[in-house]
Amino acid sequence: MTRRTDDWPGSAEHRRELRRARLVQISLAGLVLAFLTIFAVVVRAEQVDGARIVIIDGDTVVLPDGERIRILNIDAPETRGARCEAELVAGLKAKERLAQLLRAGPVEIRRCEASGRCRDPFGRTLARLVAGGRDLGEVLVAEGRALPWAPGPAARSARVLYWCGS
Repeated sequence: MTRRTDDWPGSAEHRRELRRARLVQISLAGLVLAFLTIFAVVVRAEQVDGARIVIIDGDTVVLPDGERIRILNIDAPETRGARCEAELVAGLKAKERLAQLLRAGPVEIRRCEASGRCRDPFGRTLARLVAGGRDLGEVLVAEGRALPWAPGPAARSARVLYWCGS
């Protein structure tokens, strides 16, 4: 077999082939990473009887094994430590609505954020709760029982203003 001169190492054609091979390697590595991420999320999911979950407030629950779960990406009004009576009333309504949603049947627990963070600063597990095919956090936000989570003091002040008014 004879080789053409443009196939020799260092030729433009050879460099193009090396680039194509690297792109294929990078693409395959990306696919593997995506698969592992999806697989990790699926593996970390479990189903629990919603009637056995203890509700602390509108965004925190305790599983039968004692694991404390903070519902991902929402902030419900406080029931303990409420900053005004309106927040307490709204917090109790959020807690009651969450109870209704949980009692409807089995609840799927999908732990961790997409970023891989699995705990909040208080040591609670971050998770989505899904019942009847619906993300319960999204339901609470859509119904006005909770707000989307945003970090920082300005966001915290905005939430207090929302629940308590001026």
